Parts: sequence; structure tokens; C-alpha cells
Amino acid sequence: MGLSVGENARRASRRARSVAIVGGGFGGVGAIVMLRRAGYEDVTAFERGARIGGVWHDNTYPGAACDVPSHLYEFSFAPNPHWSRRYAPQAEIQSYLEQVARRHGVLERIRTSTEVTRASWERARGKWILQTSAGPHEADVLITACGQLSVPKLPPLAGLERFAGPAFHTARWRHDVDLSGKRVAVVGTGCSAIQVVPAVQPIVAQLDVYQRSPGWTFPKLDFAYGERSRRAFERFPLLQRVDRAAILAFMELGAAAMTSHRWLLRPFRAIARNQITKAIDDPELRRKVTPGDELGCKRLMLTDEWYPTLTRPNVELIADPIDEVTASGIRTRGGGERPADVLVLATGFKAHGFVAPMEIVGAHGRTLAEQWGPVPRAYLGMSVPGFPNMFLLYGPNTNGGTGSVIYTIEAGMAHVVAALAELERADARSIEVRRQAAEQFDRELRAALNGTVWHTGCTSWYVDEHGNDPNQWPWLWSTYRRRTARIEDGAYGLSGAAAG
Repeated sequence: MGLSVGENARRASRRARSVAIVGGGFGGVGAIVMLRRAGYEDVTAFERGARIGGVWHDNTYPGAACDVPSHLYEFSFAPNPHWSRRYAPQAEIQSYLEQVARRHGVLERIRTSTEVTRASWERARGKWILQTSAGPHEADVLITACGQLSVPKLPPLAGLERFAGPAFHTARWRHDVDLSGKRVAVVGTGCSAIQVVPAVQPIVAQLDVYQRSPGWTFPKLDFAYGERSRRAFERFPLLQRVDRAAILAFMELGAAAMTSHRWLLRPFRAIARNQITKAIDDPELRRKVTPGDELGCKRLMLTDEWYPTLTRPNVELIADPIDEVTASGIRTRGGGERPADVLVLATGFKAHGFVAPMEIVGAHGRTLAEQWGPVPRAYLGMSVPGFPNMFLLYGPNTNGGTGSVIYTIEAGMAHVVAALAELERADARSIEVRRQAAEQFDRELRAALNGTVWHTGCTSWYVDEHGNDPNQWPWLWSTYRRRTARIEDGAYGLSGAAAG
């Protein structure tokens, strides 16, 4: 049987419609693959780095690894039975993403070393005009896949510029600097620090770790996959799918504990406290590393090595506030000056910059920054009124205390594909979330956030100084997948061509 006239027209429309993607990490690669599967071939992505990979291309510090089990930190359409460990190291994740890109025809659609500085909607033609470092580019649809944590945050330390030795952020690791036998100062005790500190401790002479406030940790229980296990995953794919489902179920339990069923935090809290007491005998060190806030209020960190490393004779945890950086070390309040040969800043990333540093101008001449004001908001974390044919991947309020960003990206792209299907069905030029739908979703989201663990009073990058939370998803991740799987009636408006 032949295709109907309508189906032929929709296929022709998909082939003709162009899509521009900003970002070449997991979001950009996954978007290209899923768009091609849906019939869209005119797809171009822009990556400012020299290679694809995003955060996994940038973060090459010693010990860099994922804190989500490997079988969930992969695309569902590209399972990898050959992971070497339960939690994959950075180089392996980068290699996996490049293999997926080659296998699915992605590389020829990504322009690396090309930064997008501005994107503006041209209403008359229904096009997005992108200004890039390689010249202008236009497309019918714009997808941003910039990631939430891509711009390193440098702490406002007095005298930082005066430090005479090498000083660098973990995301800009200096591999030309040999740490062997050196006195190293690490500023920060977050997710990067708990990986890099155990990795460099055996080779340095002295390691001083400067802590602003402690965070809760949880056993990572990492282990290597033997050859027999990898062969079993390859021969029996169901085993990997079952493991993935089990990991997701545990993540959902964690999400419930941090959102609507806070009583579930009790056993997690007990395990976290036991991890401290089991590894540390010194009561003063125990006091320093034990948080006073609720578990999960800050990002929960997975590690098996952090506390044992802090007990090593060449490691000292310093909880006194930093007064200034000197040419030869760090001076703390009340603790004098401690010498350092190398300064490592494990101070995280600038949060809430979902499209930074790109400027986006919508249908009414307003930039996305102006539209958002102090708090980024988006319908399902993806769509903003006044910005037709634009979708944010891993946008506002699509983070969480648990879960896999790749799971979130796939759910978001399912929504994009569903929205584009509406365009083809109606033979329309543009699709835009209705303001009423976006505002109703935002009210629902803010009300749900108020009862979560992230709003119990701690200081974290999740919540700004005014108590606004543009990061967290306050429900289960299965809820996100369900809500993004289709276009709700009345949520979007269509315009142009047959849509009128």
C-alpha cells in the first residue's frame, strides 16, 4: 500500500524543516539522533569546544568520573555492555559519546570550535537567525543544549591574582603541572573535590583542603566489571535492561525522599552518618565534616574514598574561613598562613545560566534574560512564551537530587519531537507555549518545591540568595517522562500557513 497524500506531505515537511542545536554534549548528540529517527535530516549543531563531549570534554581532572551508575548514564537507544566500572570514568564516557556520534551519523552535523553568540527570531519569515563565530546561520527551529554547569565559577578570594605558583580550576586542569612532591591547596569540598583529592593524595607532599561548609555523602559502592560480566551484558541484553530499571527505581526512591515523602530520608541519613563514624576516629575531624543541614538540601555526594583520604597523614582539612591568598600560600582567619606550591579551585560552576553566554531574542524584541528577570522559568523546563520554535534541553527546574541527566534529555527530546509533529499535522510555521499554560505550570511547580528538602534552610547553588529555586524538579522522574511524552491540549498555540 502506498502512503497517503497527507503522510507524504508531512514527510516532505520534516525533510524541509531545519533545526539548529547549540551544544555538542550529551544533549546535542542525543537531540540529533532522535531528530533523525523522527525524519528530520536538516539538523546542524554548534559546539564551541574543539571536540564534542561538553562537560566530559572539559573536566579531565584526576579522578573525574560519573556519580550515576553507567547503565543509567547512557542513551536508552545505545546501551553499552562494555563499561569497565559500575561508575564510568571521564575518558570512557567521552569515548562512549563519540562512538554514539559516529554510529548515528552525528559528527558530520556538528560544527566544532564554533560558538553561537546570539540567536534572534525573525517573525516575518518565521526563522531563527544565529550569529556564530563562523558566520550567520538560519533555521526553523532552535534547540539549546548548553548544559546547566558549563562555566567555571572562580571564588572571590582576595589576592588570588597574586599567587606565584600555578592556580587553576578543576574544569581547566593543568596537565602540564606535576604535583609530585608538591604542597597543594584545594579550595572546595564539593563533587569535584571529593574525586580529585583522593586521586592526587598519594603523590603530593602535603594536601590542604579548604572547606566552606560540609556536605552529606553516601556510599558509592563502585566496582570494576570483570570480563565475564561484560560478556554476559553483551550476550544477554536483558540483564543490562534489568540493572538499568533497578537503578532507576532506587533513584525514584531517592527523589520521593527529597520531595513528597521526606520521612524516607531517615535511613539515608543513618547510612550517611555511619559512613563518617566508620572512617574517622578523630572527634574534631568528625565535627568538621558532619553537616548541620538536612541530607539532600545540598547535592548528595557519592564517594567511598573521601573520608578515608582526609585521615591520611599528609592531608589536613581546614574549616577556618580564607582571609586572603598570598604569593606563597593561603592565610585563614585565626590560623595564620599555610604555604602552597599549587592552588586548585574545586569551586563548581556558575549556576542558572541555562544558555550562557549566548543571547536569545524572542518574537517581541525581548531577550530571554529580560523575559526571565531574576528567576529562569520554562514550561516543563523547555518552552518560554514569546519564543516560538525554541526548546531548552536540561532547562530550568529539570535538575534533581537524584536521576540521570541523559534520562531527562531523552524525555525532553520526546517532547520536542511531539511538538514538531503538531507543526507537521497542522502544516503550521511556528509553535509557541501559551502564556496561561506556562504560568499555571510555574505556580504548580513553585508550590511543590516549597515542601522539598532543598528548601529546608541550607545554602546551596540550587537556591539563590532570595530563596528562588530555578533548578530542581519537585516530583518523580517518571512524572517528568510522562508529562513530556505528549503535548497537552491547549498548552501550545500554532501559527503561520494553514494554522492561520
